[in-house]
Amino acid sequence: MRRILLGILLVLHGLAHANAGMLAADGFRMAPTVVWALASVSLMAAGFGLFGVRRLNRYWQVLTLIGVSSSLLMLIVYHPATAVPGIAVDGVLLGVLWFVFIPRLEWSRPGRWASIGQAAAFAVLTYMAVAILSRPWHSRWGSTKAELAAALPGDSLVPNAHYTIQHAVTIRATPAEVWPWLAQLGQDRGGFYSYDWLERAIGDRIKNADRIHPEWQTVRKGDLVRATQPGYLGGRFGRDIGWRVTEIEPGRVLALGGWGAFVLEPTADGKTRLIVRTRGNNKPNVALAPFGLLVFEPAHFIMQREMLRGIKARAEREARRAGTAPV
Repeated sequence: MRRILLGILLVLHGLAHANAGMLAADGFRMAPTVVWALASVSLMAAGFGLFGVRRLNRYWQVLTLIGVSSSLLMLIVYHPATAVPGIAVDGVLLGVLWFVFIPRLEWSRPGRWASIGQAAAFAVLTYMAVAILSRPWHSRWGSTKAELAAALPGDSLVPNAHYTIQHAVTIRATPAEVWPWLAQLGQDRGGFYSYDWLERAIGDRIKNADRIHPEWQTVRKGDLVRATQPGYLGGRFGRDIGWRVTEIEPGRVLALGGWGAFVLEPTADGKTRLIVRTRGNNKPNVALAPFGLLVFEPAHFIMQREMLRGIKARAEREARRAGTAPV
């Protein structure tokens, strides 16, 4: 029982570092990201070892020490908002490691289910490492250092952001030619120019538009940009699911509450930089952070990256047809 309880504590502590890591790394810094990955993966690997994963069982003490040391380094040096409770848990783990006897696990010949469990444990650890270490890349995909540091419209809506996700793309068209594609965003309008077949696979009735629709060009502050049709999944999440327009400057800015700001910046050579910046508030959420790290952020990146590529392809195609596309 002591093995299992300690194993649960180690795994939960490893997962809880998702919140502290996001606060410390702020999406873009590599040094705290590496320390975060070492802490989370080592702690979870130690927990899996206590659960009986054969190749980790004999090293669980060493893995715990590596995880706790990395955790303390991250929490003390970068001091995220959850540093104090994190350091307290690290202290408890060190005390357990040195003063509480944990009985050895006597191994019998592993069966089929034990082998499957071992494979699953290593798959989880690998995915955790990849999700953390790839975050500085996918959370700023396409953005320049100057754009990441610059103040953008919509920043004031989340003044004390604890993390930023920003994606950007260069489009061979003017902002005026790109804007109509942004103006008609929405499930009941032009879609989101991403993988609409994936969206339809989960019951979201979306079909991406391939032309500009004049009837969808009017957008006002307070309007709802629908994510899905009314009554989606029987209305379990409410009738109107989507994002309210919180700030708008036609031809330049479309800010959606809960998503972020879409900003069109003209370049000196006649092209447009489309930047999408999402800022998270400064309220730590230890319970939801692992879901954000392992599920939401990778899915959001995949869909938003394709969205930017979709807008780029459509705007550039129309600019070529009009003969206005810059070289």
